[in-house]
Amino acid sequence: MSNIIEVPGESHLACVLLLDTSGSMSGSKIESLNEGVRRFIDQVSMDETAKRRVDIAIVTFNSTVQKLQDFLPVSQMTAPLLTASGSTAMGQGIKEAVRLIKERNHFYAMKGTPAHKPWVFMITDGTPELEPANHIEEAIDLVQREEQKGKLGKLKFWSLAVEGANKSILHQLSPRVFDMKNHEFIGIFDWLAESMSCISVSRPGSDPEYAPLPQNVVPSEW
Repeated sequence: MSNIIEVPGESHLACVLLLDTSGSMSGSKIESLNEGVRRFIDQVSMDETAKRRVDIAIVTFNSTVQKLQDFLPVSQMTAPLLTASGSTAMGQGIKEAVRLIKERNHFYAMKGTPAHKPWVFMITDGTPELEPANHIEEAIDLVQREEQKGKLGKLKFWSLAVEGANKSILHQLSPRVFDMKNHEFIGIFDWLAESMSCISVSRPGSDPEYAPLPQNVVPSEW
């Protein structure tokens, strides 16, 4: 577990980028995703408040699940070079992301650090494959339970459905599902960076307004 934290007395936001790097994401998709992640890091790092208060972890899933980066202040991040191959261990990836979030929340509590509701932001163009069916079932149950804990919930789970994504599964995870009309990730990562900045200056427990979605991303209907 990463024990790096900037300004423990200030409120912090933990966010896991949960990224599908299966073979179907190869070519222009993975190139644009790499560019989007780099831009996101740069954008948040330019915000004087957000760069102290936003902690990011990165988890990828293809045939296996990999924690590419444990939680770090966004200003200390180096963008990874993502490559695409293999199948789609989505259920296992979701469970790993939630595990990291719960671990980070415990760390904040141990440090006496006020915490905003954490985010998991998943990007996928596929459906769970070559993993036992109970993995995605367990993942759905886990996310729903975390979202419903207490009065305000313990997690916000977001899904970005790239062309080919199994939207039926995504809508079972949470109501926060977006459809992306092409493979251009820059806009949604700009939106995500601005959202992180808005939250970083808000009061924990509040729900600030977010910027409008980019033109190629719309709320998903199911």
